[in-house]
Amino acid sequence: MSDINNKSSMSNLQLPATTTAAQMLAPANTAPQKLNSGSATGNPRNKCALKPGHSLMDWIRLGNSGVDLAGTRGRITPVNSDELARHNTREDAWMAIRGKVYNVTRYMDFHPGGVDELMRGVGRDATKLFDEVHAWVNYQQLLVKCYIGPLRTLAKMSSIPEGKTPVPTANFDIPSTNKPLNTNTEIVPRFDWIQKRQDLTIYIYTRQLCNPGLLLRRKCAKLLQLQVQIESAQHNFEFELHDEVDWPPKSVRVGIETGKIEVTLTKTEPALWPTFGAHTVTKSLVGETEDMQFEYEVVKCTDFNHDSFVLCLRDIQDTLLVLPMGYHMSVAALINGDLTRRSYTPVLGKFLPQPYADNESNSTNLNFLIKSYADGILSTHLRQKQNGQMLLLSTPHGNFRLQRLQAHRQIALIAAGSGLTPMLNLIEHLLKRNTNRIDYLRLIYFNKTPADIWCRSELEQLQTSDERFQLVNVLSAADADWTGLRGRICNELLAPLMTKNTPEYASFVAVCGPSAFSQAAEDILKMLNFNLENVHIFQG
Repeated sequence: MSDINNKSSMSNLQLPATTTAAQMLAPANTAPQKLNSGSATGNPRNKCALKPGHSLMDWIRLGNSGVDLAGTRGRITPVNSDELARHNTREDAWMAIRGKVYNVTRYMDFHPGGVDELMRGVGRDATKLFDEVHAWVNYQQLLVKCYIGPLRTLAKMSSIPEGKTPVPTANFDIPSTNKPLNTNTEIVPRFDWIQKRQDLTIYIYTRQLCNPGLLLRRKCAKLLQLQVQIESAQHNFEFELHDEVDWPPKSVRVGIETGKIEVTLTKTEPALWPTFGAHTVTKSLVGETEDMQFEYEVVKCTDFNHDSFVLCLRDIQDTLLVLPMGYHMSVAALINGDLTRRSYTPVLGKFLPQPYADNESNSTNLNFLIKSYADGILSTHLRQKQNGQMLLLSTPHGNFRLQRLQAHRQIALIAAGSGLTPMLNLIEHLLKRNTNRIDYLRLIYFNKTPADIWCRSELEQLQTSDERFQLVNVLSAADADWTGLRGRICNELLAPLMTKNTPEYASFVAVCGPSAFSQAAEDILKMLNFNLENVHIFQG
């Protein structure tokens, strides 16, 4: 998931470096004006001074503190226009923007335009007003924890002759067609627990090869949130434990093959509990709720080669993330007032130089291998990060289904440049897979020069230790000393995948790289009459 393939920031907020939190929803005045002494930062767009403790990070911390900003206790609640209109006061303020209703009551003090300016949109659909003054603002990100639910417009009834069935004429609440459909039997996770005097172990059972992701958060010493992501579904377990537990967890295991999740927590006071406590379970779909954002601290940032670096991050909010195989997450930072984000895939420490491999046991850390581009706004910024500085990470995204590989024993992975990152985790899993053990796994890795090859020594060592794995490097700008394959992705290089009963044959292919590279790979496979149902292309 490379920086170069996702140039546009999700939020191009042209704000000064000293921008405060509320400026992110401030109205934009285009006419030149004098700096106002009432401005919090000297920015002409400010209308009033903000109270102390109302920076962007303060607003994000409030959202991540567990405070119920939406007032719905985590439930997604559809709202019709009549209900929206009733919440129109300073103490109870809702507004709708592009079909989504937000509770902006707590945001009032963070808005530099002042309460009166924000109140103009309260109790109604404020989309038109919003677009007139600051359509460029990424309001979804700022109001993520204020989201109540979709705006539902009541159907209008036409005049119907007596005895006829009424037919709504407009404004139907039509189900969204872009929600992912799951034609398989629904997976309903099951919960169990065991204990010793010193610790408590929570088990969540899903299904074999369903590729679950895990978000674990300790809200306080007795409150635990455990979110299991299975494709488009998020299963939320909220635990109120019998007594206090320490952080970080003693151990966390997510069994990709078994679908079993195991979280062991150390009890603050050793004792046998009469019960684990109590818990509730809710379910939501990805897309129905806004992304959660987490603050992570830079632990180490070091060069990896001439144009890439390793970034190691540590949570500071008692948070642990285990991504589903093949998924990515966005990393965001304020750069000259712009909240800029790109998608990256964490990699295992074993593929990285010391000390990252040594710290593999620290399950709360996340390691990213990132290529730095001369015109890459975020990658250039991240490469200069110092230990202790903060970044924002999102919840995982992706559409990779591990079950698709279950029937295949000869698999080819095709990667270019930083597209190697999701492949590294996949290689680790496939070579250890017990169910339908892999016969042959081939990585075809495209780069410009030998110096551009990531993790070369680790991959070559793996090739030596496991005869089922083969690394094939293809270079487009190598010098005369290079004895391997040369060129770019083409029919000739991929044609051997079609020849059965050979080491090069593959019944399944996964592809990751720049968008043009991935499209070329797909076109070539189609031209070769490869079954595209057995192809997965990772998207950034």
